[in-house]
Amino acid sequence: MGTIGSESDSCVFAQTRLGEMLLQQEANLPQHEALPGQPNGSPVDYFLVGDDAFPLQNYLMKPYPQRGLSKEERIYNYRLSRARRTVENAFGILANRFRIFHTAICLKPDHVEALVLSRMCSA
Repeated sequence: MGTIGSESDSCVFAQTRLGEMLLQQEANLPQHEALPGQPNGSPVDYFLVGDDAFPLQNYLMKPYPQRGLSKEERIYNYRLSRARRTVENAFGILANRFRIFHTAICLKPDHVEALVLSRMCSA
């Protein structure tokens, strides 16, 4: 989806099919389950990781505001930041392997979806 540079990531995401499905609770996310290596642990939900520009949603983890944080909130923000960096690094690796992700993709949205999925499967 091509957008102008002044639109925030959260506005762009809200206009995507995935964003709409998540908001309407139609995304058919996997059921919560225990983390690997902890079969008797408490079930954990699946979620997306975002920055503070995104609105708080039940499917999204975002950082606490930066002022007056407790120690636990600072730790949470740090770990969330590490998770976001991991995702960004993974996309960087994908983009370096498949140079098409370095520029705007001039295809119909359905074709872009197929392209991205096929590149992720072959990576």
